[in-house]
Amino acid sequence: MANLKAKISAQTKLKGKAKSQQTLVAQSAKIGQFDIGLGELSNVDTAGQADGAVMQYNASAGKYVITTTLENENLNINSGTY
Repeated sequence: MANLKAKISAQTKLKGKAKSQQTLVAQSAKIGQFDIGLGELSNVDTAGQADGAVMQYNASAGKYVITTTLENENLNINSGTY
């Protein structure tokens, strides 16, 4: 196994050295506790946020959208048996 050195600091810089010319690939990274909102995700559009709105996937846009109206021919709602 190659001798590898890496340093991760709070300045968001990742430094690494390898004695051979192999590529370093991070398998996992753990970052301390943090808070992420839905709007920070690249595939979520929160523009329609309103009271009572729901999140629905829009395949043509390739992202989740926030809406108060559910209009989609592929949508089936099964409310159970009463």
